[in-house]
Amino acid sequence: MEIQELESLPMTRLEWGLKECLLQRPDIRSHILSVGELAEYTGWMAREFGGGLASEERAGLLSGLRSDAQGPIMDVGRRLLDDPADPGALRLLSTHWGDQREASYIHPDQDISARQMMRYMPAHWHQNQYFEIYYAFSGECPVHFANEAVTLRPGTVLIVAPNVLHANPCYGDDQVLVYYNIRSSTFDQVFWNQIPAGNLMSSFFRHALSGSQPNSYLRFETGGDPEIRDLLGRVFLEYLEDQAYTAPLINAYMTACFILLLRRYEGSVRLPRSEDFFWKHEYSAILSYIQAHYATVRLSDLAERFHYSEKQIRRIVSSATGMPYSDLITKLRMERSALLLRHGGIAMEAIAAETGYTTVSSFYRAFSAYYGCTPGAYRRGHRGE
Repeated sequence: MEIQELESLPMTRLEWGLKECLLQRPDIRSHILSVGELAEYTGWMAREFGGGLASEERAGLLSGLRSDAQGPIMDVGRRLLDDPADPGALRLLSTHWGDQREASYIHPDQDISARQMMRYMPAHWHQNQYFEIYYAFSGECPVHFANEAVTLRPGTVLIVAPNVLHANPCYGDDQVLVYYNIRSSTFDQVFWNQIPAGNLMSSFFRHALSGSQPNSYLRFETGGDPEIRDLLGRVFLEYLEDQAYTAPLINAYMTACFILLLRRYEGSVRLPRSEDFFWKHEYSAILSYIQAHYATVRLSDLAERFHYSEKQIRRIVSSATGMPYSDLITKLRMERSALLLRHGGIAMEAIAAETGYTTVSSFYRAFSAYYGCTPGAYRRGHRGE
């Protein structure tokens, strides 16, 4: 399969069957199911759709699982087609869909898995213990959170934090949605490690993906950026082929993808909506300005430049980063000071001036209060890092 083919993957026989069943059950399509409801509906599908199939037809039907052809699901599918009333099979399905641990969805020898969302499989609420990345190759697909729904269009990259309740109906013949499951430890390496120390976007991103709100996510609208599309397509195809060195190659592709996302779309990223805060594009400009001028910037400067009141600036920063404006400025100054101290050879007067302190004594007081030691002691303890 070529990457370009991912944009027009034909419906499998199984997906046509799922569609036929869903059209008969508008009650199922109209809401998001619980895990138990999904298992019951699957039993109903087995009775309605699979009961009259010959054994070879059943095998052909299950072969349509394509990238989702995981052993447990295949086994349960066979059992249900043989006996749609099998209570043990339904319990296994509920257990499988309710168990969102890394060990259940990511192979022990890999850090990232990749699968195509099965079209017309009823959406159900679930929470994962790992990061999940969605990418729409074609069509428009919604992703529902407890208090918000976002629409994925071709080229949308959605990063969902662990333990966030969400559901993703995929009810269209032209919808090709691929999802990537990433271990939390691996996400640290392929995403967080790409953001330079002291970059203010890191504070925004970490707050957005902290899981502290019902819709913890980051959304990048790439407009079908061909390089990002190709890298995510390579991850998907490499996962399917499962050759020698597949795991490190997938990690490398995903790292390159995140670097391009940050380089090209960091300033236009879309953050979650909360009850009292909705991310606007101009907030990225405020963020970038603070990042570039944290040593000297004042609230009045920001208010005048971006046409917000000082109170609004404080609220924007607090809502997006989870910390007060003054604490954020201190954090940026201190992280820069620590970096300069670790490099050695730079006079204290120069460090104080670069990070916005008018006197060395005021710099010493601020640094000691933040790190619990003097700048000199910090330098001696981190020499050569």
